Amino acid sequence: MTGIATYGCYLPLRRLPLALLQGRKPTEDGPERTVAWADEDAITMAVAAARDCLTGRGRDAIDLVLFASTTYAFAEKQGARIVARALGLPAAVQTVDVAHSLRGGTQALRAALDAVAAGSAREALVVAADCRMGAPGSEIERNGGDAAVAFLVAAGGIVTLVGSAEQGEEIVDVWRRADDRFVHGWEERFRTQHGYLEPALKVGWSLRERCTAAKADSWRWAISAPDARSHATLAKKLGASHPGYWGKIGFAGAADALLQLAGALDEAEAGAHVALIGGGDGAEALLFAVSRPSARAVVAPWLGRRKVIDSMERYRRARDLTITEYPTADDQGISATVHFRERDEDISLVGQRCACGAHQFPKGRVCVRCGKRDRWQDESYAEARGRVVTYTLDAFFPSPDSPVPVAIVAVDDGPRIHMQLADIDAREVAIDLPVRFVFRRIHQVGRRPNYFWKAIPIVGDRL
Repeated sequence: MTGIATYGCYLPLRRLPLALLQGRKPTEDGPERTVAWADEDAITMAVAAARDCLTGRGRDAIDLVLFASTTYAFAEKQGARIVARALGLPAAVQTVDVAHSLRGGTQALRAALDAVAAGSAREALVVAADCRMGAPGSEIERNGGDAAVAFLVAAGGIVTLVGSAEQGEEIVDVWRRADDRFVHGWEERFRTQHGYLEPALKVGWSLRERCTAAKADSWRWAISAPDARSHATLAKKLGASHPGYWGKIGFAGAADALLQLAGALDEAEAGAHVALIGGGDGAEALLFAVSRPSARAVVAPWLGRRKVIDSMERYRRARDLTITEYPTADDQGISATVHFRERDEDISLVGQRCACGAHQFPKGRVCVRCGKRDRWQDESYAEARGRVVTYTLDAFFPSPDSPVPVAIVAVDDGPRIHMQLADIDAREVAIDLPVRFVFRRIHQVGRRPNYFWKAIPIVGDRL
């Protein structure tokens, strides 16, 4: 049967104490939310979650990539294609964006399950990521959280879909127009009651009625909700016990429902049933049967990897919420011709290896070791590891964490690459620091994201 073969997630390192947002002094164990930093966005988080999902697994059978987000930077340019390229997938892979709805994550997962079951794809990768922006001081800003999650759908998965229910609703409860930076919401009670609770409760009860073969009293509910109170209300009505991730992550937009599913699957045993509810222009419920438990915990390691934001000024700079004297220049930015020519290096971290064995990055024609020309084959370094050979601290590069460490990194059994370091304080950088590589946004010249790879310290085996 078709099901979920494996899954992964990504949570940004930074955590914002909610007390800091409210002008109070944070406590050590107070509630907080995840925050994508200045070099992160929906695309970089999607790539990170997909890589976590595919750890130790081949990618040759992936025929379809679906990317769900409401905060992708481009209104006209596919995001799933960038994700596929960063993962090193071939150009023949079909890519699809699922946008404009908070229910995009569940819709993408359902579409992937249908595609693999129908035989139009051997394996399908579903990635959902969001960095929703609420106006400063708003409830949406406090309740929000940035995250990404990925599921690989294939035949004979560890989890199979056994039932579903859907309730569409035409309602203007939350919205963001094409030229809006912040998400808007109607009056809180209206959007909670009519936009979320009513359709979510309907699909929950409908799922119970349709799936009588599975004893509903033993289901584990994975509930996505826009705020903690709504989550608690729905959970009580359905008899659910999963607390969600309030005070740790927040509401992760289009990625939230699948993040709740990942957390529930982390704890589910063989034979269990997990019922998922995701909302947005109505609601959708999916019931999964667990044939065998996950081989590893997915969400918990990312929750444990955290760095607390200690300054509202640093938070505002990272989210570009500060008022500047001059507007950002709106021009063509980096040459599209250069981007096209260097996309292997920039998006896929692909260099080359000469017939003599020498590695080279970026690409060239003449080997620096043997002096011969055009004897290269492509070599990807994205999944490799390395160490810092030498570094400097750049105080001029615009960053909320100035100075920015910039290093020469020696790839294990590979070339030396000049790149920035991320997720590390400048005082912690050292020669021979072991690092791995992550896909990040370097700048937004031309008011569009420009991506490359950075090096971050290795934490444990996975992170």
